[in-house]
Amino acid sequence: MHAPLTAFLVALFLSVPSVASCFALLEVDKEATFVSGPEGYARIRVGADRALQAPRDPRCPAVSRVRISSYRDSRFVGDAEAALPCESWTKTARGFVYRDSSGAVAGIRTVRFGPDGLQIEAAAPGHTPVTGPIGFAHVRFSVDDQQFFVRFHTFSRNGAAAVVSPRASRASAAAEAAFWDTMLGDVADSDGALTALARATSRNPYDGRAHFLTGMMRLYRFERMEPDQRRVSLAGKREILASTSAMERALPLRLGGLADDSRVPGFAGAAIYKKGVAFGESRTTERGRRMMEDAAEVDALFNGFIPFGFAPIAAPTSPDYATILHLLDDVFPTLFEECFMQPEICFNEGLAPHNLEGTFVLFGDLYTKAGRVEDAVSAYETAVGFGESSGWKPEFLERARQLVQEAPARAALYQDDDPANDPAFTDLGGAGNCAYCHNR
Repeated sequence: MHAPLTAFLVALFLSVPSVASCFALLEVDKEATFVSGPEGYARIRVGADRALQAPRDPRCPAVSRVRISSYRDSRFVGDAEAALPCESWTKTARGFVYRDSSGAVAGIRTVRFGPDGLQIEAAAPGHTPVTGPIGFAHVRFSVDDQQFFVRFHTFSRNGAAAVVSPRASRASAAAEAAFWDTMLGDVADSDGALTALARATSRNPYDGRAHFLTGMMRLYRFERMEPDQRRVSLAGKREILASTSAMERALPLRLGGLADDSRVPGFAGAAIYKKGVAFGESRTTERGRRMMEDAAEVDALFNGFIPFGFAPIAAPTSPDYATILHLLDDVFPTLFEECFMQPEICFNEGLAPHNLEGTFVLFGDLYTKAGRVEDAVSAYETAVGFGESSGWKPEFLERARQLVQEAPARAALYQDDDPANDPAFTDLGGAGNCAYCHNR
């Protein structure tokens, strides 16, 4: 195992909470206004979302927390999560309200919380204003272990003076909720998500976010369908074609923050690359490859994972696999220190509640195909170590344990002269590799 990665793993075990964060994603009637400058402020509102129907009491001795942040220049920026004084909460007829006209804690003036919705108002001084252009805004609110996330992707204004996310349509909110219900493993059938997304794009053909999520859902289904992406079934070809079609519709649209979210072209490139391979289209494959590599060049911290999409397809001695090993061995070690300041990207505090566990399974697969068994076993064991205390799905934990034992034999199959016997990457053709990070 390379020394920088070993040191990183030790630091991870010492610093990362053992239990993955659980959260509800709020979508109904969400809207926000962020104004920058010395008198900047934030006004965030969500309607009567299903997840708010049984609110915890935030009064003493409960601990409530708020963080208002944004994804700007490929990083989460904003005030640190702040604990609100419990004595400033009072009971109302339909919930609870927090008031502090001084904004002593992170500039938070008012929070209204109950079955009818969530409202947060913050202002400078104390509040660090959200300044555009941004890829999205991210708001986190919690009462003890009940945690809520609100993401804002669609903007009518997205500039230095102000960022405005108008109220989401019911169709758009339902589509986003259905997408995440599937990705988080709360709903097994992805057909419902596709139906909801189709309804959203039908009602608003310019909804770039809904087109993008359609492409991502189709890509997710493709990877669950195809254990070997070099030899794709007819059904798989239909799925990856649908994915790329949705991505191509999303890319030109500036709605949804797509123009300022550096991840979007990389994900689109992954779908295009896989479509090129599936249909034997060399120009399409090369276009997707360039998009994936360009995305990693723009931002290695998140997008550096995108070229790992080469791995199930590329030979271990190919230039594409050399790109993967360069990222693992040379690029990622330079990012370890920054990783600890970006827990939503690197750890389990974002929309992937088991990001660490799934990441190290993927690292293990990458090292196994490269014939680096010792590195592979260490990565799989790291996934097991986190998964044993984080609430990871038992079947995923068991698979990681099996991979520890199977790594030498799997590596030998990758290194022989018969590509037809190459083992499938985890868990292509099954739960899908996205599930190892995103399922609760």
